[in-house]
Amino acid sequence: MESKKTIYQKVKDFLCCPLCRSSLSEKLTCINHGSFKGEASRLFLIEPDKGSSFEEKHLTGVNILKSFLKRYPKVYYLIWYIFCPVWLTGKRPSYVAQILPSNSTVINLGSGPRRIHEDFINIDVMPFSEVDIIADATKLPFKDGSLDAVVNESLLEHVADPISVVMEITRVLKPGGLLYVSTPFMTPYHGSPEDFNRWTTHGLRVLLAEYEVVEEGVDGGPWSALLNFCAYWFGSVLSFGSKKAAPFLAFAFMLVLGPLKIFDYIFARLPGSDAVAAQLYIIGRKK
Repeated sequence: MESKKTIYQKVKDFLCCPLCRSSLSEKLTCINHGSFKGEASRLFLIEPDKGSSFEEKHLTGVNILKSFLKRYPKVYYLIWYIFCPVWLTGKRPSYVAQILPSNSTVINLGSGPRRIHEDFINIDVMPFSEVDIIADATKLPFKDGSLDAVVNESLLEHVADPISVVMEITRVLKPGGLLYVSTPFMTPYHGSPEDFNRWTTHGLRVLLAEYEVVEEGVDGGPWSALLNFCAYWFGSVLSFGSKKAAPFLAFAFMLVLGPLKIFDYIFARLPGSDAVAAQLYIIGRKK
């Protein structure tokens, strides 16, 4: 019986220093920046100070609750799928595996604590369960043109410089490589730990100008947008000015309103629904 490969063995052929892109030794040592930390199931290829900064942000305010629940992914995603007022009805990131040859190298950037496909390599700035490599999305530890596909779901709104992230993704993708992106449009502020941006369909096309659009559509429909705004609206109004209480109250209203998202089974498919959609997705091919 073949022994299970370590994460290093899976990625060693296209791994590099995230800071200078020099080769890394088997002990994860860069001639310019010293050694990085590695385990059989996880590599820490991020600047220590930056990693600590991200962890601190995840342990403030309502993010404490999110980070706690993410320690138990099955519980976290069960609550999310049932009660979150956003129903993601579009093509899922795992769809990319269906349109790629077998043995393709795919990373899930900003994966969080779940594994959406057994062959995808999970990348995140937080050491959640199921994360294979801890890395900064603006400094990926991969060689130029080394990956077949990159998927990311609800990531770009949480980075301060999404253009730099897209440029970095483009750098590591092979020519003709696929990129799956899902981002919010009509969605309230939701720090995880921070929240910066929103995109329309045209905005995504401009952001991904170096890609040929393979497919695009609505991920979370009009009902998802409406219910999500209602939950946050009630949380804001009934908190009477308390910024700390508002997100917790919003979560409470999500529990009540969330099941109504089922109406998006119909409304997310109607023509023009992208104009009031909660979430949009696009699949692009690197030119």
